[in-house]
Amino acid sequence: MALLKHGWLQMVHDDEKEESLKAWDLAVESGRDFIFEHRFAKADGEYRWQLTRAIPQKDVLGNIRMWVGTSTDIQDIKELDEQKNLFIGMASHELKTPITTVKGYVQLLQDMYVESTDNFLKNSLDKIHKQIETLTDLISDLLDLSKIKAGSLHYNKEDFDIAALVEEILSSTRHTNPYHHIEFKAENNALVNADRNRIGQVLINFLTNAIKYSPESKFVSVEIKKEKDNVVVTVEDKGIGIVKSDQEKIFERFYRVEGKNEKTFPGFGIGLFISAEIIKKHAGQIGVKSEQGVGSVFYFSLPLLKSKYE
Repeated sequence: MALLKHGWLQMVHDDEKEESLKAWDLAVESGRDFIFEHRFAKADGEYRWQLTRAIPQKDVLGNIRMWVGTSTDIQDIKELDEQKNLFIGMASHELKTPITTVKGYVQLLQDMYVESTDNFLKNSLDKIHKQIETLTDLISDLLDLSKIKAGSLHYNKEDFDIAALVEEILSSTRHTNPYHHIEFKAENNALVNADRNRIGQVLINFLTNAIKYSPESKFVSVEIKKEKDNVVVTVEDKGIGIVKSDQEKIFERFYRVEGKNEKTFPGFGIGLFISAEIIKKHAGQIGVKSEQGVGSVFYFSLPLLKSKYE
């Protein structure tokens, strides 16, 4: 351990040393693969991005005997990724204004023809409005993604009861999905200090996925419960479920579950990544428990706000 800490770690850029060491210690403790991106110093002092992988070699009893590792230069990939993120941010920002304008005119037409007997026209305007909402959500996700990569996604934290937020979001969700039965159970006085809008964004993402990936079921359950010093929010569905191998990767950026059924569902694999980043910035935990063909339970936790009288 000492050799590893004081050997390769000396080449790591100061900005990544602490996180690299944390990730390594976690890998050693858990026995899982070590995978990390960090900058290494070359002989001439120049820093280049490297992808380091180390896989534990275990004996028949499961004890780690040695680690086999590689470090791959990914500097060029990182630079291309930065250019891609810059493009995504600029394109998303430029798209926002015309989409807002189109949305405004569609809403104006809906108001003008609200009493019209032309059902084709009214249904067409409703479908256009719904697709604009979908596009608006995608643009917002892309903007958030670019802000996360730039480290500029800001949070306005305040004290609030998370149950009240969930009730508010469920009311809107039930209105737009009248054929789904959404059950809600909550413990009282679950106060948190968090960005209300961002936490709501996480819950909306969970609910949207629960409904989207449950084409044969109309049941969704939402629960709030306290566990020690945390409040846990769970969203359960009876949908298609997720295989074990995908559950560990589903919160990664642009990751989408592959399969003959999953390919029929639209999406870019952004929402859960953004949700995970939001919860991480609130010192919480996020995860999923699922069985393919049975359903999924997505959950996140936040620290409970301690009373000043405690």
